[in-house]
This record gives sequence, C-alpha cells and structure tokens, in this order.
Amino acid sequence: MKARPIIAVILVAITAVGTAVYYAHESSIMNTSSLCRDLNNISSHVYNPARLQTVKDCVTVSGIVDDVIAEDDGDYHVWFHVDSQYANLPNSVNNDYRQGDLLAEIICATSVNQQDAVLSCENYTNHVLLPTVNQNITVTGPYVLDSTHGWMEIHPVYSLLVS
Repeated sequence: MKARPIIAVILVAITAVGTAVYYAHESSIMNTSSLCRDLNNISSHVYNPARLQTVKDCVTVSGIVDDVIAEDDGDYHVWFHVDSQYANLPNSVNNDYRQGDLLAEIICATSVNQQDAVLSCENYTNHVLLPTVNQNITVTGPYVLDSTHGWMEIHPVYSLLVS
C-alpha cells in the first residue's frame, strides 16, 4: 500500500519535469529571431544539398555587395565584403578566389537553365530581395562550407535586408 503514494509522487515529478522541458524548448523557439527560421522551407529547394556542410544553422552577417551573378541553377550569387566584425567568416578560398568576399546564395530566384537543377526549384520561386552592387546588406541563413568549391557561404538566404 505504501508504494502507491511513492509512485504517484514520482509520476507527478516526471510530469512536472517533462512540462518544464517542453515549455523551455517552446520558449527558445519563440525567442529565436523569425529571420533565423526556415518558415517557407527554402532549404528543401537547395540544388545538390549534399555538397553543403553546415557550420552553423543560422547566422546574420552584414557587408557591402561587390557582385551579383545569375547562375544556371536558378540561384543568384551575391558576393559581399563582410563588415569587420564578421572578418572571421570567409576562409582562405574566399580570400584567394574573391578577395575575402563571402557568398550569399539566393536560390530559385531566376530562370533555371541547368537541366539537373530544374527539380530543386519546381513549384517554388524565391522572393528574397535582390541587392545591387555597393549596397549595404544584412543576410540571414545557414553558414556552410561548399565542399565542391571550398568557400564559405550563407546558403540558402532566408532573409536579405538593404540598409
């Protein structure tokens, strides 16, 4: 008979801990910047995602646009010189290939002319703002290593703001 009250206390304690963990998790999601959430499931439209090695799930980086290039896979490459507080983000390949610029990829934002990339953009058009050269931008998205090219990038861009 004495075991029942002990079991009841244990069950109440387990329930309380579980509830606390659940609400702590939900609270952390709610406090996450909406810019750092893939609300539109953009990541599911990345062409050849296996080549991207995630270093950090989400970062926000600012800098000045040096070049905007339309790619055959439907993406725009936005090369930008990062502000000084982000100088550690470009790697040696970024430094050698693009004078230290970081790449931000706006996916599925232009015509797809590369046959093997058509499916990745099917039924999806990105509405992220396309910046122009010399604009100051703030970009948010996953910080990844493109293992094919060796450079670091923000890919895909979840949000891009011009200031």
